[in-house]
Amino acid sequence: MLLATSAAVHLEGAALAAAERDALAAVLEHERAEHARSDRLLADAPPLSSLVPSIFGEAEAEAEPPPADNSSGRPTPEWASGLGLPEYLLDTPPTVGDGELRHRPASPSERAPLLPTLYLPGFPKAATTWLSNCVQYAFSPVNICGRRAEKWAACTRRYALAPLFTDALAQPSAWKELFFFGGRPPAHPFAYRPDLLELHGPDPTGGPLRNLSLLWPWERQLLGPRRGSASGAELMGRLRAMCAQSVPPQSCLSGGGGDACRAAPRCSVLGTAACEGANWRGVCRGLGAARPQPQLGCTHPACARVAEASAAESGQFSLNCVWSPRLKAVSGRSDAYCAHSLLPWAARGELNASVMDFTPNYICDADAMARIHDSAAERPEAVKFIVVVRDPVARAFSEWSMFAL
Repeated sequence: MLLATSAAVHLEGAALAAAERDALAAVLEHERAEHARSDRLLADAPPLSSLVPSIFGEAEAEAEPPPADNSSGRPTPEWASGLGLPEYLLDTPPTVGDGELRHRPASPSERAPLLPTLYLPGFPKAATTWLSNCVQYAFSPVNICGRRAEKWAACTRRYALAPLFTDALAQPSAWKELFFFGGRPPAHPFAYRPDLLELHGPDPTGGPLRNLSLLWPWERQLLGPRRGSASGAELMGRLRAMCAQSVPPQSCLSGGGGDACRAAPRCSVLGTAACEGANWRGVCRGLGAARPQPQLGCTHPACARVAEASAAESGQFSLNCVWSPRLKAVSGRSDAYCAHSLLPWAARGELNASVMDFTPNYICDADAMARIHDSAAERPEAVKFIVVVRDPVARAFSEWSMFAL
């Protein structure tokens, strides 16, 4: 009897394995057929660059524009070589201020954060990364307005900007997915909060930086270091000026009230702050802090401070935000700052830019759309969505391949 039961279990297991193999073979065959069909359709198609004319004259066309995020040193993608946009599209300027969504400005002339207005809710593994790269490249201010960054603010053609983050050397990179409005647990340091401080970050031209270009972080991200541009020490000094202190929420500056305006400004709980004062947790003992460390100021909640020989050295939010001897060699200081999220700040009509947030997971979070609507309550018509779907079987197989293979 026991032998018969064992044999039955073995047969069921073998049948299940065979069914899995057959299912995988069927999906792979479907993928091969789809690829073959696409190859046939594209075989006689003209190259994309011949269909989309360059917007530059010969003088500017000599220097090929870089990809939208060239901070990694990767070359321009082959598909993007010579890519431009049709003149009829570029020469139809939008109404001044149309499409911009400034977060709680104190007045039309006061600068305020430009919130995202272009979203890409969809399903993971539905080509959202490819579409994000394509939009960032094709609608980059470099491609739309030219390579001279001083012209971007006065450009009448609408261009796209991605939110940025920096490493501890203050080198900016583009975010595709912010996950701010949804997709994170409530306790996450950068989970949604109604004041949006972690979303828009500090003002890149606030206080001592008021004379800098509005888009200097994006200039560095898109064009990289150039002759006459800021040195590494200067960049780190700028980020310090932005992050070294917190600010009240924009709602307080625009005449709002409430407990948030009466309370002290919120501070970062990351980096060195992770083991300071009330932020101290048991894990700090393993970092050399047997008791709470003294508080060393209030860093903006969208930033983190790291320091030499800090007990909370591992309190960084990414591998790029950690102390190293190189930071002291560049800046001459024993601490440095990182920014988790930076958005451009502008007065009404000062920039003709649309900010992107291509987090596909927003479509899977029941609260995300309501939060986006609340953030755009003053101008909900400014928000645009590109919803991406894909054949369910192919999408599921793609996600399975990503995590299982």
